[in-house]
Amino acid sequence: MHADGSYLALHISRLTAKRRRSNCKVVVAVVAVLLIGTCVLAADKGKEKTPLKVPRFTISQRTAAPLLKAERPYEDSELNATVVMRIKGQWRMWYESYDHTSQGDNDSYLCFATSHDGVHWERPNLGLVEYGGNKDNNILIDGRKAGGMHAATVFLDKQAPAKERFKMVFARGEVLTSGEREPGRGFGYYIHGATSPDGIHWQLIPEPLFRRNSDTQSVCFRDGNLYRLYVRMWTGGHFKGKREVGYSESPTFGNFPNPVPILAPDAQDPEDLQFYNSAATKLKKHLYVLFPSGFYTGDQTVRPHLAVSRDGKTFERVGRDVVLPLGAPGAFDSKMIFVHPGAIPGDQPNTYWIYYGGYDIGHNGKTKYSGGYGRFLLTVEE
Repeated sequence: MHADGSYLALHISRLTAKRRRSNCKVVVAVVAVLLIGTCVLAADKGKEKTPLKVPRFTISQRTAAPLLKAERPYEDSELNATVVMRIKGQWRMWYESYDHTSQGDNDSYLCFATSHDGVHWERPNLGLVEYGGNKDNNILIDGRKAGGMHAATVFLDKQAPAKERFKMVFARGEVLTSGEREPGRGFGYYIHGATSPDGIHWQLIPEPLFRRNSDTQSVCFRDGNLYRLYVRMWTGGHFKGKREVGYSESPTFGNFPNPVPILAPDAQDPEDLQFYNSAATKLKKHLYVLFPSGFYTGDQTVRPHLAVSRDGKTFERVGRDVVLPLGAPGAFDSKMIFVHPGAIPGDQPNTYWIYYGGYDIGHNGKTKYSGGYGRFLLTVEE
């Protein structure tokens, strides 16, 4: 039992799943049941805390092998941030890759893949960006030619005009200018944006949407009459202290004000724990989740945690334990797991497919063709 009145029981059982590696099969799958009692969610500063019954979360049907892995020349360094949607029966994936010529975060390729079932993915030849002397690839944007692009998040804005129906936020490494919200601090990452009628052909917005440093996959989505933006902050200021999750909102897609911290490690956590990216997602009305990537600096592993909210900005952690353990030694997700934003409704009510990036190297590791994408099914019982 935790001091705040909540309790967490993590039950892991083995199910049979097939993983083909060479000509052998490995049996490995995990079901995690998160049993949550009544949590006390922190209200606005100055107000009393309000008790709230938190749903019961179950994680099942976790991927035993990568659904899409790095294998193209423009992916020969790594795969990174991704977002998956299902639109009119078609599964669509926007993902980021890097090749061996990359000199930094800005040098990414934003790529696109499709699927009929969310499991088997294809890279369509889009004919948009030249790579290796031809345009026979699935690249949407060359980050270098776009002025720099890192960790893009695409979302569907159903209330926007048709030509701006798809929106994107991404980080761009640049010299931060004085007189703005992070004055005189040298290099950092502002959040930029883009719009598109179809998710394929993009128009970049010239000015930053958010003039504060956020050096990870930030998340933005439309929620009624406002845009919610989840960013990275640092407990000690610009690249100082520990990584934490911040929040900002705006009535327009831009001009986001200074963020406020909404989730950070505390004294009950291991000293080396930091929260990397948020994977902020709205599941349904009055139910939001974060899957913050717990970066353990001691062994350089990344393992996701879980937090829940009823209003999208006041979050309570669901226990203290990791909710998606690392894969077995040698597995594609044996060293780092980054859950990515977005939830696709499953076949049964209150079930959601959620995708994640897995790595068999630690945070500072380097290898060729690293990374792959998996998924799991999240079940919510109110």
